Amino acid sequence: MLRVGIVLIVGLLFGSGVSVFAQDSIMMPRPKVAEKHPMNLLPVGEPAPDWRLTDADGKVHSLADYRGKVVVMDFWATWCGPCAEVMPRMQKLHEKLAGKGVVVFGVNAWEKSDPVAAMKKKRLTYDLLLKGEDLAGPYKITTLPVVYIVGADGKIIYCHEGVDGKNLTSLIEKYIKGRRAS
Repeated sequence: MLRVGIVLIVGLLFGSGVSVFAQDSIMMPRPKVAEKHPMNLLPVGEPAPDWRLTDADGKVHSLADYRGKVVVMDFWATWCGPCAEVMPRMQKLHEKLAGKGVVVFGVNAWEKSDPVAAMKKKRLTYDLLLKGEDLAGPYKITTLPVVYIVGADGKIIYCHEGVDGKNLTSLIEKYIKGRRAS
């Protein structure tokens, strides 16, 4: 009878779909596997909030500095496993579109390690910006990774939380072609 009671208690505690996991000392509810996690990012078409962040060499960059270019921002951290999955895609995007008016930024956030060393180790050559957590509020970022793409006009053309299989190169090339046609 004791076993049945324990099984019932365990089932109630863990079978309810309200489990908890720790991520960097922050307790967050874990969504049920069958549920799709709703994104709460800024909507496509909305103007992207301007920002000022510093790169690893101490140079200050702002979104306004890149008006007229497509700006890709990949928010990541060294401790984030899914972020590591996104980074090679960002490198390929950078290599393919750098000369076509596209800038790719790795925006490091909530870091406890050395993001410069991590990018060097992975042989990633796109630009690195630090203290990305400063953009969490304006960009509604509550998890990592997050990718935002801002069009040449300063409006958001794409955003996504987590790992996704979207062909970003194709999306950006289509956007650029559409701007030329108009």
